Amino acid sequence: MKESLALLFVAALLVVACGPQPLPEAPTPIPTLAPATLPATEATQPPAQTGPAPTAAEGGDLVEAGNQVFQQNCAACHNLTAETKVGPGLADLFARDALPNGNPVNDENLREWILQGGGAMPPIPLDDAELDQVVAFLREATQ
Repeated sequence: MKESLALLFVAALLVVACGPQPLPEAPTPIPTLAPATLPATEATQPPAQTGPAPTAAEGGDLVEAGNQVFQQNCAACHNLTAETKVGPGLADLFARDALPNGNPVNDENLREWILQGGGAMPPIPLDDAELDQVVAFLREATQ
């Protein structure tokens, strides 16, 4: 009888030990960044600036406002140094002979390049005030 009781006890232990076990708690997932080599999607693009951007005539600093426009729309792909990100670094931008489309580097051609994009660069839909601001900022920051 002791043998059958011992055998029954061992069988009960095996059944309990082999039964369903609770799953361990998973670690908190780490959010991933969108790969820098892929075009931004609406979900990964920074939120659009609310309201019109300040202009120099309204007392806003054109270059500082341009820095904000650059950070929101350009900094994900471009450095202000010569270092390449997804797009080329912008150091000495206005000292270059031409934009990637072959047009000379000047304010108007830069505005057109930003709005229309080209090559791997997507068009960036900025209004006239934002274009003025970012061009003024790039003139100052890429010297």
